[in-house]
Amino acid sequence: METPAPKLSRIKKIFRRTVFVLAVFITLVALLIAEEDWRGSRAWHNYKSEMEAKGERFDSARLIPPQVPDDENFAACEYLAHPFAKTPGPPEWTNIDSYLPTNSTLPYNLPHHPLWPYGLSSDLTNWASAFQKGTAPEKMDPAQAAAIVLDHLKVCEPVLAELRAASQKRFCRFNVPYEDWFGAREKAQEATFQHFALVKGLFRVLVLRAEAELVVGHTEQAMEDIRMMFRLEDGLKDEPLLISQLVSIASAAILVQPIAEGLAERRWSDTQLRFLQVQLGKIDLLASAVRAFYGERDILANPSFDGGMLPLRGWNRLEQLSLNQAFKEALLPRINLSGREVSPAIGHACDLAMSNYPHSAILHHTMFAAMMLPATFRAPEKAAAVQTDVDLMTVACALERYRLADGNYPDQLTALSPRFITTMPHDIINGQPLKYRRTPNGKFILYSVGWNEKDDGGVIATNKDGHVDRLRGDWVLQYPE
Repeated sequence: METPAPKLSRIKKIFRRTVFVLAVFITLVALLIAEEDWRGSRAWHNYKSEMEAKGERFDSARLIPPQVPDDENFAACEYLAHPFAKTPGPPEWTNIDSYLPTNSTLPYNLPHHPLWPYGLSSDLTNWASAFQKGTAPEKMDPAQAAAIVLDHLKVCEPVLAELRAASQKRFCRFNVPYEDWFGAREKAQEATFQHFALVKGLFRVLVLRAEAELVVGHTEQAMEDIRMMFRLEDGLKDEPLLISQLVSIASAAILVQPIAEGLAERRWSDTQLRFLQVQLGKIDLLASAVRAFYGERDILANPSFDGGMLPLRGWNRLEQLSLNQAFKEALLPRINLSGREVSPAIGHACDLAMSNYPHSAILHHTMFAAMMLPATFRAPEKAAAVQTDVDLMTVACALERYRLADGNYPDQLTALSPRFITTMPHDIINGQPLKYRRTPNGKFILYSVGWNEKDDGGVIATNKDGHVDRLRGDWVLQYPE
């Protein structure tokens, strides 16, 4: 039988060996973590230094729009500044489009179903019926329907009067709390989303009013509503967040509808057309999208990594490196700002490059790149499509000015320059001239070759539900036959 002394001695030996093994293991893990920390920090530092030597910048301050005095700021009026107020305001400050009917039968679903590419106007009879909750006459002429719409939108007049007065101010800058995006992200996001809701609601009301005013011949009032939409869009264009630019893209798609209807009905004077050309020319959705890409990287992503998104600093820096490389290789090349082009072929190549990222995202430190970037890949296509809408409308204004002066539309777009247009926009898809031809009814068709990069002769492709299919067919502006 084993005596207590040897037994205790053996237990002590096992304990010492166990402690030694644990100490060795902990030391190895500590060395591994230290090595990974050094490797990750060094890799990120080298990449950042290399990019900065090439002129790249990673500071977020350059992206944040400068503050402007409230007394010169359109967006500082009470209605638009409400989401950013430190003290909650009264309950009556609600989204203005709550005054609009929510009848599901309404066909008006901009920007998903714009009517102007078909050369069509919005159907105000359905709106009039919805406003009157089914009590409207079964048959209404457009002027009668427009009058009903305008009468029911009078409830919005107090807010719109405040906005009209404020819109005369020099600047439009929403006071988004960018400085809180990392320290108090939820508060900052909540404020941002609220001002988006206000802007989208205002666009819905203003575009409906403008269309109704055009029908009843109130051209100046329609132009005033359009002018206010331009001012609101101006406040979004410099916001360096992707969600801001997606709202801006959607707003620009809505904005062109009443402009197109006024063109089709030949409502605009030469002075009004020149004003529209100038304002449309200020919209640069491609530059705003690129600015937002950098904002996603330098205002949202990089500060999060700098604050320690992952507990292991080395892995954190390697994930940051992979995400920044993916921004550089798979997102930014999709928009060529210097050439003002968005090439679908380059986009497909970027998609392929991203799909070739290592499948083992954790081991290769590409987890955040794989999660965050694919959601942004459709943004260049959306920006290209709506910027093309804006460009087509700009050229259409010049064409209409030519018709007012000459009596007919020109045979070639080159006849517009320089008297009616200073710089002729090219096709964003391929850098070539936009397609144009006069039609037998004395009008014209103007179009881009679209995302399929193929000239389909000005044919608009549609889905089964009748919506425009932006991936097929041409991107077209045409008037009713």
